[in-house]
Amino acid sequence: MIKSFILALMCLCTFCSFVTPALAQDNLRVTVANLNQDVSLLAQNLKTLRLEIEELHRENARLRSQVAAASSNRDTEAQITNLASAIETLRREYRAADEAQKQQILTEVNRQVGALASESQAAINSIAKAVDSQPQVSAPVHFSDDFPKTGKPYVVRSGDTLSKIARDHGSTIKHIQNANKIVNPSRDLKVGETIFIPIAQ
Repeated sequence: MIKSFILALMCLCTFCSFVTPALAQDNLRVTVANLNQDVSLLAQNLKTLRLEIEELHRENARLRSQVAAASSNRDTEAQITNLASAIETLRREYRAADEAQKQQILTEVNRQVGALASESQAAINSIAKAVDSQPQVSAPVHFSDDFPKTGKPYVVRSGDTLSKIARDHGSTIKHIQNANKIVNPSRDLKVGETIFIPIAQ
């Protein structure tokens, strides 16, 4: 733009040497006025250009800040990813250790339960042997003479029981037991044996 201004000025000087001084003065004024306008326009354009350059500097600084922040975010994301991976590894190791400890506890509990079961069974067997080795002592049976002295003899038949015999002959089980000194009616009755049946008159 400045080169164009200088070239226009040289042309003007050359032109002025061929025209009359009055006309040259008028043309010179017009040209100078035009040049003043061009210089003012150039100054305005220069101010606008400076403002745009300053805006570009600010934008560039903002973009650099964003790039730095993005880079920092990537570093943070990488750290978070590494931390999450480490936590997951610790979780797996904890689960494995917990499972191993559970298995150890279960094994020990099973062993102790087995030992306790063996000891209990041995104690039960020992008690059973002690009970079996003790002689069976029957409680003494006392017979009473309080029964009717009247009655009749009876021969025990197959299928007879004291209750049946007492019912058929109008007597009582207790009277028949006392009269014949029968300790165990289910064992002491023998087919063909003669017993006395007390019958009250």
